[in-house]
Amino acid sequence: MKKNNKYYKELRSKNKEEKNNQNTEVDADKEVIAGRNAILEAIKSGREINKILFQEGIEKGRLKAIFSIANEKKIVCQEVPKRKLDNSTTERHQGVIAFVAPYNYFELDEVLNKIEINKNTTLLLLDHIEDPHNLGAIIRSAEASGVKGVIIPKRRAAVVSQTAVKASAGAIEHMPVIRVSSLIDAIKKLKEKGFWIAGTTLTERSEDYTKIAKDVPLVIVVGNEGEGMSKVVTNECDFLYHLPMLGKVQSLNVSVAAGIVMYERIKFND
Repeated sequence: MKKNNKYYKELRSKNKEEKNNQNTEVDADKEVIAGRNAILEAIKSGREINKILFQEGIEKGRLKAIFSIANEKKIVCQEVPKRKLDNSTTERHQGVIAFVAPYNYFELDEVLNKIEINKNTTLLLLDHIEDPHNLGAIIRSAEASGVKGVIIPKRRAAVVSQTAVKASAGAIEHMPVIRVSSLIDAIKKLKEKGFWIAGTTLTERSEDYTKIAKDVPLVIVVGNEGEGMSKVVTNECDFLYHLPMLGKVQSLNVSVAAGIVMYERIKFND
């Protein structure tokens, strides 16, 4: 299935222009991306790269794709001792890191105005996911399964950090991440736009995940790692689904569960 990220690139360009208009100075050391895939996808997506550092003595062929596109875009590349990379990030850097502009979160309205809303349109709403590794892994699955945007709350939740970026394997550069002040207000707006809300939790009224709605615009809600979905968010859901637990372990990692549900959603889409 061929992916079309045109709407995302347009939004990214718009956000960049607005940031420039505000005369915001970028601190080159404020945010770091580590690892080849994450850096390559960041460059391709048009994210502002301030500088790329690569490890002394590393086999240049392994970084050929990065050097090629960095040279084309006139991004500064500098060879440094390995300890410089080690001191700049806690992530496994694979011999290369990049100093980047802070991630520009998206507004819900601008994403809704850009995407086509039809029976196959899927958004993902994360009800206070706290682990940045989980956030990155969920975004990776969301991008791969055709989700059009990921919504997170501004408080008590993981943010787009270098850990999340690394865990997403670069997918975060092609997925609008929307931060909202209120998940409930966001859900109400989504309903007004024609979306139905599908929670993922085990209750007396939840159905097997294989029955997930496939013929309406859908927002899939994934709850917190420990507490699951909050009561107020659960009450706003039109549908509730659960995954059967047939073994002795009665829970799945939240990113694994989210991936299963997202792919079930597209299983029989046209």
